[in-house]
Amino acid sequence: MSAAPIADRAAVRRAVERLRDLPTLPAVVERVGQVLERPDADLAEAAAIIETDQVLTAQLLRLANSAFYGVSGRIGSVTQALTVLGTTLARSLLYGTSVLDLRINLTGFWEHAIGVAVASGVLAKRRRLSKPEEVSGAGLLHDLGKVVLYKQAPEAFDAVLATAAADGIPFGVAERRLLGLDHTEVASWLLTRWRFPARVVEPVVCHHAPERARVARTETAVVHVANAIVRAYGYGFGGDPGVPAIADAAWSALGLDAAAIDATLADFERDLDAALHGARFAGTT
Repeated sequence: MSAAPIADRAAVRRAVERLRDLPTLPAVVERVGQVLERPDADLAEAAAIIETDQVLTAQLLRLANSAFYGVSGRIGSVTQALTVLGTTLARSLLYGTSVLDLRINLTGFWEHAIGVAVASGVLAKRRRLSKPEEVSGAGLLHDLGKVVLYKQAPEAFDAVLATAAADGIPFGVAERRLLGLDHTEVASWLLTRWRFPARVVEPVVCHHAPERARVARTETAVVHVANAIVRAYGYGFGGDPGVPAIADAAWSALGLDAAAIDATLADFERDLDAALHGARFAGTT
């Protein structure tokens, strides 16, 4: 017999809408986001805002110089980082490093996010997608909804985590059983409010159901497969110990045979090691 929902959708949504009050989304990040989302975004203005926050500056430069964004060791200024990364990816990094904060007590969640970002980038490059860095950004944000639930509805999050462990079910199944929704829907609310483009939103929101993607089908397939690879690899923690099944259509879309898988895993291990050295900022305060 299914447990009764412990929080209705409206209550959870109201909690998510209070995200602006969280210390992990600083006012400076919102100001930068507002500048970067304008069609005529002024990168110099955005850089000037970022540079008022030493922590944010360090985080952006470390991630921008990490190998999984393909520009290792060549970016020395915030303006250069914004120019090379582009406004959409820069926003993904800024929001991701603010919300997916290492200071929260979610052991393994940041590592899992980094792992999926790296694997997404490797797969996107192998598939020769035009903007593999943006797909990496979507990979970084793919479990954003879990962190938001943890911050805004901690008792509900703990109950989901416990149910997933006790019943041996996926985290998302436990979410839907107890909450009547899952982390992908929470992420959808937030990314829509942040006005991210569909090519970033769909890989995040549909990473468990890639068949639902309409605009970014291949990008969504990439993040879907990347998530499964990182789970199977055992890197980080996504809320349950299981390895999600890979949708046949998503697998076919990427054209991966045995040789390609071996090469992908080798590239993943190489880029993950480089990314962890370039993007490590656990000690930054």
